[in-house]
Amino acid sequence: MHILLIDDHPLFRNALLLVLNKLAENVVVLEATNILEATQLISSVRNLDLILLDIGLPEIDGLTALPGLRELIPTAPIVVLSGSENVLDVQRAYENGAFGYIPKTYGCHNMLSALHIILGGDNFFPGRGPEPEPGPEPEPEPEPPGRDLLTPRQVEVLKLMAEGASNKSIANTLGLEVGTVKQHVSDIIDRLEVRNRVDAVMKGLRLGLITTENLQDE
Repeated sequence: MHILLIDDHPLFRNALLLVLNKLAENVVVLEATNILEATQLISSVRNLDLILLDIGLPEIDGLTALPGLRELIPTAPIVVLSGSENVLDVQRAYENGAFGYIPKTYGCHNMLSALHIILGGDNFFPGRGPEPEPGPEPEPEPEPPGRDLLTPRQVEVLKLMAEGASNKSIANTLGLEVGTVKQHVSDIIDRLEVRNRVDAVMKGLRLGLITTENLQDE
């Protein structure tokens, strides 16, 4: 299996190599630090099975480059692997042709599970799960009322999470200690029975705890 990893952080690339070696036997990982290097490798290596793309790249960011990369190599799934948990980034990756979006906060097991889903032919986006096969969409199951799941303060924190705010930024906005914000985020994830911040925002939208007006580009 040949994988192209596009990320400008050498420490993260080195750590990810350990994970990718568990993905399959005989994994060969090619590395690029920017889009120019990536396009040169894609042009010279035609047997790529998977492309992992960071968002925060120098000169041209990953989301902007996504459509062009899809044209260069339409057969290999491109997966955004990013530290950003902004829901708008997830949506933009989906709209621009990514096969999946995996936050860098995922542990090794969850990251490998997501990659196996993608390599199996399904899409993977936080809060969405594998994309269904084409056909009539099933009636969505009604979500339980969400108003009693979170405290008013936790809803405030969730709204700022939806805007992509960091824990420190949330603390400054609400006049709280960073440790208090971390506890609120942890409690929100537990109460909504999700895995991470992105899933919490997606479920918050479905439950009506927040609205799309709370989503802002960074």
